[in-house]
Amino acid sequence: MGNWLSGTPSEYGSSPQRGGPSLTANSNNQGNYSGNTNSNNSNYNNTININHSDTSPSRKHTEILQCLYTSSYESHRDRVPEPVEGTCTWVTEHQKYLDWSAKKTSGLLWLSADPGCGKSVIASFLVTHLKNQRNAIVCYFFFKDDSNEQKSATFALCAILHQLFSQRTHLCKYAEEAFKTKGAKFTEEVGTLWDILVKVVAQGGCGDVVCVVDALDECEQETLTPLIRHVTRLPGPQTSDTPLKFLVTSRPYHNIERDLGTPPTTIWLKGEDAVNAITADVMRVIDEGIEGLESCWERPGGLGYLRKLLQSSADRTFLWVSLVLGILRDSGDGSPEEFTNIASTAPRDLAELYTKILDKSKYPDKARRILNIVVAAVRPLTLREMKIAFGIRREGGSIKDLGDLPSGFEKTVRNLCGLFVRVIDSKIYLVHQTAREFLIRGSLPGQGNWQYTLCPKDSNFIMADISISYLSQEEFESAPLETDAYGQVSGEAVDHFVQKYGFLDYAAQHWPDHFRDSHDHGMKLFEITQQICETGSKRLLTWLQVYWFNNRWFNPFPKDWTHMMIASMLGQGTVVERLLQEGGDINTQSDIYGSALNIAAMWNDEGMAKRLLEGNAKAYVDGEELDISHVKTPHGLKSLVQN
Repeated sequence: MGNWLSGTPSEYGSSPQRGGPSLTANSNNQGNYSGNTNSNNSNYNNTININHSDTSPSRKHTEILQCLYTSSYESHRDRVPEPVEGTCTWVTEHQKYLDWSAKKTSGLLWLSADPGCGKSVIASFLVTHLKNQRNAIVCYFFFKDDSNEQKSATFALCAILHQLFSQRTHLCKYAEEAFKTKGAKFTEEVGTLWDILVKVVAQGGCGDVVCVVDALDECEQETLTPLIRHVTRLPGPQTSDTPLKFLVTSRPYHNIERDLGTPPTTIWLKGEDAVNAITADVMRVIDEGIEGLESCWERPGGLGYLRKLLQSSADRTFLWVSLVLGILRDSGDGSPEEFTNIASTAPRDLAELYTKILDKSKYPDKARRILNIVVAAVRPLTLREMKIAFGIRREGGSIKDLGDLPSGFEKTVRNLCGLFVRVIDSKIYLVHQTAREFLIRGSLPGQGNWQYTLCPKDSNFIMADISISYLSQEEFESAPLETDAYGQVSGEAVDHFVQKYGFLDYAAQHWPDHFRDSHDHGMKLFEITQQICETGSKRLLTWLQVYWFNNRWFNPFPKDWTHMMIASMLGQGTVVERLLQEGGDINTQSDIYGSALNIAAMWNDEGMAKRLLEGNAKAYVDGEELDISHVKTPHGLKSLVQN
């Protein structure tokens, strides 16, 4: 018996990963996940049936493309402002860029620059420039640490492959083997994705491929390290004839310089040394900004005095200029006296300028709530989602009480937070990465009322409270998400429901993340969490259906899970301990998935499995209790039992 939790390795894959049950390449398996022989599996069918042996090449390629579309990479680039006419061209004229561009083989160009110096604008400019100037396929990805789908190197490589395959569909064949053996999980491995990329470019006959990757410093460390390792080996013997080039940007951080700048084959263009070029671009931005102000205030040629004031204070920082120009646009009467006062008294230090912007808020407590929400959010919230999150409270009420999104809510957010936040395509962002760094508490004391005042643990608690409070609303008990006769939910039903209930999609998917990242604070929400995890309740079935569906888990949906099982799946150890203290039955069995211990093992959570074992939890196979001490455990759980 190779797999102690519930069946054969062919049913679950060889190495289940935390965050979801093991999926198979052939996802039409409907085996009994607990081994119980008395369950009625005919009541469950999967929403997606992938059977590679019966799939045509075009169908396979469609499925591969769908798997690779893990992030909205086009809209991520759209967040970046358009460059002012005449700016950014210094990069394409720089000798380091010319050396990289002239290489006939693979190569890496690293453009470093300090915060606020326009790296993302340059990266976006270069995407367009390369597409216009080179006979090559140009792919891109923009990292941002305010969105989960912009933090990981796996998402970056998926986006690059998706762009490649979208332009040359026949290249999908190079991903078929990984897709056949690993299913959709091939998109979760940096090494697998990199190997596909190199093979495609080396063997696919697609010509030169150029990848522009912005803000490496905002990539999570876990996947950044292997990505840099692969990229810096590009000019090696095995890839010397591969026409694959990378152009990456980042801040000149020590850890990135150590790994990226050390190899002699890396061409390093130091933007921090290009003082004259960046200063000239800043002057162009000021000129355009002054022209815009003159047009806005109907004073053509009348604001030249501001140009000199801004030029003397800009200190080569595009961000500073952008913020001050925004303050001038939003000024009260536009008088010369007011303009002069704003431009001459604006702090040159960015932290002081941020403080001044936020200190103007008439309702600092409301502004702080919005900033806590923006900082903690797993992805940028829409205005509609922010309206709900901002207004909901734990003490009760109804979703109807929150009302529809008023037309002036964007203005409300701007009035509360000023230029510290931006709204792009109806989504709310902090104005810049430095704004996030300004707010979040670190080891150093902050200055004023805002700097370093937000604690991630507290911000996540606020978001956990908001999300769980929303899911506990009466509407989800009285009007639950509809399922078919087999207990399954369709994509259309999910789409309809999340459109109707504006915060359901976010709350259902991400309340566990915020609960976890609240650490010990999260247990203050234990009682209200019980409401949304009560076995058989419509609230539970609604959010869990949305959670299950959006995580692309094609395994049968569990209608009979207990709070103990859910906490085991989510890795909520403190909740499991509390439930045990209150007399919760640790060995209740789900018809399909077995006990909480079966579930912890299926999700490959070694810590949770160990905790449950210490509480005398039992696992079951074929409906019979398993003597764990005599069974070989799967990879990752060997320390839990004796072989």
